Amino acid sequence: MFANFRHFNVILLLLTLPFLIKCSKQNKDTYGEIVSVLNAQASSWNRGDISSFMEGYENSDSLQFITKKGKTMGWNNLKSRYEKAYPGKKEMGTLKFDKLNVKSLSSDLAQVYGNWQLKTDSVFGGSFSLILKRTDEGWKIIIDHTW
Repeated sequence: MFANFRHFNVILLLLTLPFLIKCSKQNKDTYGEIVSVLNAQASSWNRGDISSFMEGYENSDSLQFITKKGKTMGWNNLKSRYEKAYPGKKEMGTLKFDKLNVKSLSSDLAQVYGNWQLKTDSVFGGSFSLILKRTDEGWKIIIDHTW
């Protein structure tokens, strides 16, 4: 009986191995693609380019940006909020993301936890949780909860 059970396990492993390898590669690809989006955002921010920074977000009225100060809905409203709060490169300072944890929720959705730090005349920072959606243009943030 054990011999049959062992053969069954080996066959099961051989049948599922290609699927497990594919899932692992997809997770690695997803992680790299999402980190690239966040790195591009940080680079844009650090150049003082809010328009380019906003490319990491889905250009949609349903985009949500949530902080302890409240919720901003929509891409245009969020862009306006950033432009008002950070009118120039000096006010924008230098943005850095770290301790990123990317979790695939499905083939087209992912969640990211991490920390952010902004250096201007002073240094401050916090944490964030993002939901990203895979689109034809790549991964885009659809929900940004920053505190």
